[in-house]
Amino acid sequence: MPQDNKFIVGLTKGSFHLIALLPLVWLIFLVDTQRLGADPAKDIQHFTGIAALRLLVIIVLIPLVAKLLRFTALFQTRKLLGLWCFFWAVLHLSSYLLLEIGVNNLALFFEEIFSRLYLVIGAIAWLCLLLMAVSSFNRIRLYLGVWWKRIHMLLYPTLILALCHYTLSLKTLTPEPFIYLAIVGSAFAYRMRSQQTQRIKS
Repeated sequence: MPQDNKFIVGLTKGSFHLIALLPLVWLIFLVDTQRLGADPAKDIQHFTGIAALRLLVIIVLIPLVAKLLRFTALFQTRKLLGLWCFFWAVLHLSSYLLLEIGVNNLALFFEEIFSRLYLVIGAIAWLCLLLMAVSSFNRIRLYLGVWWKRIHMLLYPTLILALCHYTLSLKTLTPEPFIYLAIVGSAFAYRMRSQQTQRIKS
């Protein structure tokens, strides 16, 4: 199948745009119909954070899935998924600031962040996402040169930080963080093996 075909690439990108957008439609529906839990602010924070985390997991899985399915068009979705991931991360942080702290309490906002380990970890992960999102645009990428690749090597550390942030924020530990960790571990092992194979061939 000619996967470099513009239609195939466009369809693939459109599908992933839809995947990243649908949770927002669902969240708006939940808010509008008042179907959130007893603490809607917490539920919105959790929802937006999980959306960002799951998109990060999808991004690191793309090379493995593209290789297994022999579907190289998937590689062209990583940038758009990265920007969607940052969008959800912005919603996550904004919901904490606006719904939990209050936009007029910036001093309290920073005080809260630096007083809790999981918030410090989350803030670092957020800044890494910001750096990768800003540097993903073509002009900035060309300007950065080799630094662009170094910046985007933050992907795996950012995901680990996001997983730590999520796990530490849970009041009751669930299997979900460990499932994500197993997925990330598999993707990272595949990446290391691929790089080793390429070095041997060269």
